[in-house]
Amino acid sequence: MPPKFFQIGFNKCGTTFIARLFDMNGIPAAHWLEGALAEDIAYAKLAGRKPLARWADTVTAFTDMESVRFLNLPVIEAFKDYALLDRHYPGAVFLLNTRRVEDWIVSRYLHRGGAYARSYAASLGVGLGDLADIWAEDWDAHLKGVRAHFKGRREFLEIDIDEAAPEDYRTALSPWYDLPKVPAAPGDAVRRAREDNLPRVMRMLETPRPGGGIKEARRARLAQRLVRHASPSRRDEPLRGAPPPTPDALCVDMDRNEVHAADGARMPLRRGPDGQFYLDALRPGLLRVAAVANDIAALTDRGKYWLDMRPACFAGSGPDHPIQGPMIVGLRRKGARHLFLWPAPWRHRIGNDGFPGAPLPADPPWDERADLAIWRGGLSGHVPKSGVTAEAAITALLSQPPDSQAFRDAARDLPLTPRWRFLAGQAGTPGTDLALAPDPRLTKALARAGLAAPAPQAGPPATPPRYAICLGGSEGDADFLPLAQSQAVVFKETDGWESFVTPIFRPWSHYIPLLPGGANLADRLAWARANPEVCRLISMRARRICDSLADPEGRRMHLDQVLAAYRQATGQA
Repeated sequence: MPPKFFQIGFNKCGTTFIARLFDMNGIPAAHWLEGALAEDIAYAKLAGRKPLARWADTVTAFTDMESVRFLNLPVIEAFKDYALLDRHYPGAVFLLNTRRVEDWIVSRYLHRGGAYARSYAASLGVGLGDLADIWAEDWDAHLKGVRAHFKGRREFLEIDIDEAAPEDYRTALSPWYDLPKVPAAPGDAVRRAREDNLPRVMRMLETPRPGGGIKEARRARLAQRLVRHASPSRRDEPLRGAPPPTPDALCVDMDRNEVHAADGARMPLRRGPDGQFYLDALRPGLLRVAAVANDIAALTDRGKYWLDMRPACFAGSGPDHPIQGPMIVGLRRKGARHLFLWPAPWRHRIGNDGFPGAPLPADPPWDERADLAIWRGGLSGHVPKSGVTAEAAITALLSQPPDSQAFRDAARDLPLTPRWRFLAGQAGTPGTDLALAPDPRLTKALARAGLAAPAPQAGPPATPPRYAICLGGSEGDADFLPLAQSQAVVFKETDGWESFVTPIFRPWSHYIPLLPGGANLADRLAWARANPEVCRLISMRARRICDSLADPEGRRMHLDQVLAAYRQATGQA
């Protein structure tokens, strides 16, 4: 069996080429895996276990071992843990892939359309323009450390991707691996496209830093409004030492630097020396919890905080959904007891492409937009009374045998979900363009169930609309905020859910309200077309609020006060 192989240069230095080299020659390779490789190494280091053990028996080559997520999770560049990998995998081959450092920095800035750099900067708490110097210093330090560690070692290779031809990789690796096939080098078209990279970065760096023009008084007022709304409308006396609020709640215990379940079982989250929580890559279902734990850890080192960060929380909303004490959630039913609202971690993180402050794609002014009301999205929400979600029904249709009761129930339930009923009921409404976002899973699920989709699948419209429809369905403001910061006016469905920004966007001032199911969509569209100047004003007000929400200092002030209110409600003040 050939020795393990680890690529230990930075990303954007030909890592995909290296992975393809092994793959096309039948040598098992694991490339990035959406950050799981890096997250496994980081967690293993904290837990004292062998890194990459889950892949050790099946994978030979490991490439692009880093994780930069759009959530509040640590930036992990696990290729820097070469000494740890060297210790656990004796005899392994290590390749340091390099390139001209200036080109590498430019390529990193443009990775994922700039979202990578924005998430990286948000994680470090710096501006985009600061990254160039940070990355350059990091590059020099890493290369120096690698060369010192492996000095004189036969199993250490270094390849400059600017100088090396595809054949050079095969030659360098030939003592250990049989690589008769070699990927082609990038063509002339790719190299020509790179010539425009530096001007693109310069335009990217010209984007104003979020929050830069906000006055302190306005920042404080907004934070106070958000905190008032975040606190539950129905309060009890402080509940010192209360039991877990629900059986599904998890506790972020800053006094013990751990996260545990209602039964006391410790969750696979470890707090590192940098103060951040690291999640075991084996438990991706806890990503939301890990992100909020890091939100909290950035603000305080004391207190216990119960939370439920699933997409929607019914707890405290009635006798069928009891709750024993205060809890932090991302979405609650209006009037629910004991629930404190927190920005939903998947979308409501500053630096995330879906959150205000991220540069918008081409967004034409009102006069150049299509005179249409458009909706694009996926099926979501709960079936009335049963509480089954659209996602659960789709998963059942994909995973259960067609002759099973679970499959039949899912085929019955999916058409009862809110968005399905909206699309079926509003199909053909004049002046609208309603379509599902392309989703291979949904297509396959519908085919297995013999169901016809309630609307066609389509990508974004060629011309952005004047009127953007935002449906409920327990997605909260994950859908609303990207629409609210555009030049369109938003038609927002009323659905009884509250998120952390619900009170600051008011009907008729920042959006046009729709009845549940869009029953008055045609009337609202007729009104909007008859009042274009009012619509422009509504859109402008919404964008102004979005600018304030993108302010990192305001976010910190807001969340710090939410935690203080939570501690007071739980007798921890």
